[in-house]
Amino acid sequence: MKNRINLLACACLMLASSVHAGVVMIGTRVIFPGGASNTTIQLKNPDPLPYVMQLQLTHEDNSPNDKAPFVIVPPVFRMEPNSGQTVRLIANGAEKLPMDRESVFYLNFTQLPSQKNTDQNKNQLIIAITNRVKIFYRPKDLTGTQNEAYKYLTFSTEHGKIVVTNPTGYFITVRRAVFSTGNRSITLAQSVMVAPKSTTTWPISENITSLSGGQMKLTLVNDYGADIESKRDL
Repeated sequence: MKNRINLLACACLMLASSVHAGVVMIGTRVIFPGGASNTTIQLKNPDPLPYVMQLQLTHEDNSPNDKAPFVIVPPVFRMEPNSGQTVRLIANGAEKLPMDRESVFYLNFTQLPSQKNTDQNKNQLIIAITNRVKIFYRPKDLTGTQNEAYKYLTFSTEHGKIVVTNPTGYFITVRRAVFSTGNRSITLAQSVMVAPKSTTTWPISENITSLSGGQMKLTLVNDYGADIESKRDL
């Protein structure tokens, strides 16, 4: 009986910018432009070791999404040391998605260190690392731009919660939202997305019946993964 342990750490989602992340994707998200037949994803292996790669479209909970309107080519391949690889994301039914707002999907790419034949019977701990990025399908006729969509967010209070409305066709990624009033600063949300043409609520731990006279401080994320700081008097 072989004393070999295979540990598939799919729940360990590491940042692509990590020094020890192995294979990394160029960019922090994928934007698929409406009307395009395909787009490319660039992967890079800066390590002196080869990896076997597997790419899969998933739901937010990491379960396989077999109905996603895209096909990945190739879905499995080997990456040599200090090399790059281009992967194509091909539209397959994307024309059926809503044309007045973005749609979001998730791409998982799992990297498994490649083994030498001489190592097959040795005691080993093999760790497969899975990274996840978002795919935004962006219809071509949306009004405005993603970089300025946050300016149209509106805020109000209702039953002890902050009500956030996004009237635009873009997903707005909020890294952090803080409401300040007087000498108080209250964190409302961290690492959330506000879906297009939707209303969501952020619960608050302190009693606030009105936002009037306060200030909303937002740290947002743009298409390039960079932070945008915004302050708005309410």
